[in-house]
Amino acid sequence: MTEQLPPVSSDDLDEILRHTSADVWAGLRHASIFLTGGTGFVGKWLLESLVRANRERDLGLVVTVLTRDPAAFQQACPHLAQAAIVKLVRGDVETFAFPSGQFSHVVHAALPVAPPHADSAALEAVAVAGAQRVCAFAHAAGARRLLHVSSGAVYGPQDAGHPLVEDAVWSGGDAVNAYTRAKRQAERVVRTEGPAETVIARCFAFVGPWLQPSSGSAAADFIARAAHGREIVVSGTGTAVRSYQYAGDMARWLLTCLVSGRAGEAYNVGSDVATSIAELAHAVAGQAGSAMPVRVLGGAAPGLAGARYVPDTGRARRELGLTNVVGLQDGIRRTLAWHACAELIRD
Repeated sequence: MTEQLPPVSSDDLDEILRHTSADVWAGLRHASIFLTGGTGFVGKWLLESLVRANRERDLGLVVTVLTRDPAAFQQACPHLAQAAIVKLVRGDVETFAFPSGQFSHVVHAALPVAPPHADSAALEAVAVAGAQRVCAFAHAAGARRLLHVSSGAVYGPQDAGHPLVEDAVWSGGDAVNAYTRAKRQAERVVRTEGPAETVIARCFAFVGPWLQPSSGSAAADFIARAAHGREIVVSGTGTAVRSYQYAGDMARWLLTCLVSGRAGEAYNVGSDVATSIAELAHAVAGQAGSAMPVRVLGGAAPGLAGARYVPDTGRARRELGLTNVVGLQDGIRRTLAWHACAELIRD
């Protein structure tokens, strides 16, 4: 049975509306949006934001969401599935039947996070076929804008002291993991086959409601453990460095990229405030309560991102005026509060 989880807080959604440029909302007025990956972490945040914005600003939006299992989505997120502006269509991203009618915007966010030892050929095949299908649909539907939600993983291993800027040469060659290769292949497809106004968003690490431990996120794992009163366990030494953007800021950035990003451009989406995994664990413990234990195992930790995974966000700041509103400590606190609401629903 699919578990029902609470919606994002009204305060979070109001904050998204306040801090998103009026030009972005104007650019979405009367938009017809097709969204793949709408039932995942990124997709749910975009849907939450669009449903609220449509209600508060009377935008006249229609959002069509591709999902393999509409019934499961309706059970997990009834407030989204039943929203007047949301239409669910069944299908796989590689083979879906094109919905009829014209669409102004397409958001492709369907490729899931993969485990470290994922089947490389299968993952790349899904990434390529999905991107090709979405691009073909965008052309057939007359969409003028396509936002491809990619990952900072495309850069490959990050050298210490070298920030990950969008124009950096991808490192690692063919030696990189399956997920990185799949994301690179998908980007190549949308650059060559997407509509003229295609924008790429390279997402990094996040904290926030809807992010599940099964995603491989250390932040999601630590917060879920803390929310259930369990010991926080750091698999490695805790010295690996990441940065964490709150999901509400992520949603704002992605919507801004969709409407205002330069055609053909890629933008890093994340935080540039570096935090070690050990610091993250203790931050979660601190927000959960002083008695929350943290244990560092000190061995080799599995993962895809390497010793450092921190973006340079200067392009998004300079070109789109984007900054982060929610800091890490506040983001952890909000996510723990959401987990507490989830426990009330379960009870």
